[in-house]
Amino acid sequence: MKRIAALILVGLFLFAGLNVKSAVAEDVQYAEISSVQLGLRDKAVLGPYSFTFADFDPDNDAAKILISGGSESSGVWIEDGQTVYYPSNDEKHIFALSVTIWGPDTDPTVYLDIKSPLKLIDTVTLQEGKYYTLPSSFPEIKVKLIRSTNDYATFNVYLPYSSDPTTVKIYKGSGRGVAYKLNDEYRYEDYLYIKVTDSDSDSATFEVYLPKVASVDFNVIKEGSDDGSSDQNSQEIEPVYNDLLYVDENLPVKVENTTYYVKLISVVSTKASIEIYKESTKVSTYFVNVGEVKAISDTPLKISIQNTEPQYNRCKLVVYAPADAQVTPILRSANIVADIDATPKEIMLDDSLVVVVSVENRGKGDAYDVAVAAPIPNNFELVSLTKSWTFETFPAFTKMPALIYVLKPTKVGEFDIGKVTVTFYDDKSLETGRKKTIYSQSLTGIKVYNVPSIDVSAQAYNGTWGDYVTAEVGDNVSLKFTLRASEGNPNYEFVKSATLILDLPDSVDGKKQVEIGTIRAGETKTSQLNLTVLNEDLINIKATLVYLDPLGEEHRLELGNLVTINSLPPKAKEVKVWPTPEELPAYVNQTLAEMDNPTPLAEELADISADYLPPGSNPWKPFAILLLIVAFVLAGASYKYWDEAERLREKLERKKQKRPGGLPKKAEEETEGSEIVEL
Repeated sequence: MKRIAALILVGLFLFAGLNVKSAVAEDVQYAEISSVQLGLRDKAVLGPYSFTFADFDPDNDAAKILISGGSESSGVWIEDGQTVYYPSNDEKHIFALSVTIWGPDTDPTVYLDIKSPLKLIDTVTLQEGKYYTLPSSFPEIKVKLIRSTNDYATFNVYLPYSSDPTTVKIYKGSGRGVAYKLNDEYRYEDYLYIKVTDSDSDSATFEVYLPKVASVDFNVIKEGSDDGSSDQNSQEIEPVYNDLLYVDENLPVKVENTTYYVKLISVVSTKASIEIYKESTKVSTYFVNVGEVKAISDTPLKISIQNTEPQYNRCKLVVYAPADAQVTPILRSANIVADIDATPKEIMLDDSLVVVVSVENRGKGDAYDVAVAAPIPNNFELVSLTKSWTFETFPAFTKMPALIYVLKPTKVGEFDIGKVTVTFYDDKSLETGRKKTIYSQSLTGIKVYNVPSIDVSAQAYNGTWGDYVTAEVGDNVSLKFTLRASEGNPNYEFVKSATLILDLPDSVDGKKQVEIGTIRAGETKTSQLNLTVLNEDLINIKATLVYLDPLGEEHRLELGNLVTINSLPPKAKEVKVWPTPEELPAYVNQTLAEMDNPTPLAEELADISADYLPPGSNPWKPFAILLLIVAFVLAGASYKYWDEAERLREKLERKKQKRPGGLPKKAEEETEGSEIVEL
C-alpha cells in the first residue's frame, strides 16, 4: 500500500505539478553533465539553475529533486534510472534529468545526470587555416579548420582554459561533440557539437550547436559546507549582468537598499582579480578562474568569469544576484578613428584611382548607427557603385573590413581627395540624442599624368632639303628629325627617354638610334645625323619612336617611312615629239606623200576627222573641192598646150612649103626648132 501511495505521489509530480515528460525524444541530442554526486540536501548549481537532492523514498527507490530557476522552484520525484524533463513535456524543455540511487536508506546518495538539448546557433563556411569564434554571449571558443577534403574535415578546437587544442575529425554528414571542463571533477560533455554538412578540397560548411543552457558556471554545494556565502546567499539568485567589464571600472549592483560595486583590478589569460565593495567599504579581493563561480562572502552576489581578453584589459563577467537586484549600466565612449589612403598616389589620366577607407573603434564603448561617407573631389568621377556605408553596431576594439571605392580622373595635375566623415552614437551620446562626428586626415598629393601626342617629321639634305632627295654612291646625306608635342600642361604631360630607332637598309651607313630625351607638352625638339650612301638603291628610311610615360611604362610608336634617298643612276629614254596643231596638216601631207600606199592611213585620218566636223558636213567635201579645182586647172593647162602645139605645127607646115628641096638650114631655123622642142 505504501508503494502504491508513493507511485501515486510520483505520478502527481510528474504529470500535474511539473508537467514533465517521461520519454526521450529520439531526434534530440544533448550536452550532459553526468554522475553529479549529491548527498541528501546537497545542491548542484549550473548557471542560474540549481538541483537539490531534497528527499528520498526507499520503498520506491525514488529521489525528490528540487529544481530552481531564477525566482521559481519545483520538485520532482525521479525513480532510479528514470528520465524526466524540465520544465515541460514538449520540445521547449531545457533539461533532461535522471538519477542513479546508491547507498543505505539512512545516508542515500544519488548520481544525477543533467542534460540540456543542443540548439543550432550558427552555420559557418570556413576556408582551410581560418578561424571561427563563438558569439560574444558564449565562452570564448575558437574553431580552426586545419584540413578539408571531399569526404571529411578536421578541426582544432581552442577552449579558453587550455592552450592546447582539441582535434576532431568529422566526416561529411556527421557530427562530433567537444567537452568543456567545468572544474577538476566535472565536464560538460558534447558542449560544442559540430556537424559537417559539406566539404571540399579547401573549405568546409558546418553547423554549430550549443546546449540551451550554455552556462559553464557549475558548482556542487554540500549540506552545511561553508561555501563563503552568508544567509543572504540562500536566496534564489539569477544572472543580472552578463557583459564586459574593463580594468578599473566599477559595476554598481543594488540589492534592496544596499549598493555593491564590482571592480576589475587585473586580468590574465586564465583568471581575473576582482574587488567587491559594499557601498564605500571594501569587502574583499577575489581571484576568479575562467569558468569558475565564486560566491562573495557577506553579500548576496556570485561572480563568474566567462572569458578574458588581456590585450584589451577586459573580461566577460557574469554577476548573479537576487531577481529584484538592479544593475546600473556603465556608459562607455566609442573612440572611432578613420583613415583614407590610395595606392599608388601617381596615376595616368586613363587609369582609375582605388581609394581605401579604414575605420576602427579603439574605445571601450560600442558605436551605433555608424555612417561612413567618402569624399569625391572636383576633377574626379565616381566609378564604383557606392561612396558611403552604414553599420548598425560597431563593437569596441574592432576594425571594419577595408571600404573601397574607385575614382576616375578627368584632368591632369596634383589633387587633394579630401577627408572621410564618420557619424555615430555611443552609450553617452545616446543619452543626449546628439550624434558624434569625426574626420579622417585628408588624402593629398594625388598626381595625375598624361602623355601628349607626338608628331614626328623628317627631311634629308643633299644640296636641298626635302623628304625625297637624290644622291650618288659615296655621298653624305644629312637627316633632320623634328618632334612636336601637342599643347597641354608641361609639368604633368610629357614623355621621357624618347629615342628614335631607325630602320636602315644595307645600302646606307650611319647611327641607328637618335636620343631625344624628355619632350613636354607644347615643346618641339630637333635632332640631326649624317648617313653615307654605300650602294645604288632606292633607300626608304623608316623609324620607331620608343619612349617612357611619366610613370616609367614603355611605349612604341611605329612611324613608317619618313625619308627617301634615290641613289640609282638616271636612264636614257626615247621621248616622242609631237607636231603642233599648226604643223600637223603639213606633217600629215608629207607623211602621206612619202608612203607607197597612203590610202589606208588617209581613210583612217578621215574617220578621225569626221568626229570633230560640224553635224551634217561631208568629210569628203574639202577633198572633192580640192580635186575639182585641180581638175579645172589641169584642163585649162591642157587646152592651152594643145592650142599652142596646133599653131606651131601650122607655122612649120607653111615654112616647109616655101622652101622645097634639100637646101641647108640657116641658123635662125635651127633656133626656132629648138624652141619648139622645149615647148
